[in-house]
Amino acid sequence: MRTARTLSGGETFLVSLSLALALSGAICEQSARPSEFFFLDEGFGTLDENLVETVMDVLGKLSQSFAVGLISHVEELKRRIERKAIVTGATETSGSSVKVECF
Repeated sequence: MRTARTLSGGETFLVSLSLALALSGAICEQSARPSEFFFLDEGFGTLDENLVETVMDVLGKLSQSFAVGLISHVEELKRRIERKAIVTGATETSGSSVKVECF
């Protein structure tokens, strides 16, 4: 048996994702309205190629039930996502902007 302290960054991310999905599912079961969105903020930088594949497969399956939003700076994920909302931060001369790309 391993303790949680021995988990790698990728393993910790998978555990966190699993807990978030389980909690979301439990909340949905108690709610009169189903979830329409699931947002995942970062965490992908700790994953190796195999774990990225695993997570993307899971998120692909989830996207059949509701919208999945990812916030990431990982280039591999950026290439794999078909629809993107690209946010550019504000500068001294202009406000922030959002550009939507569909491939």
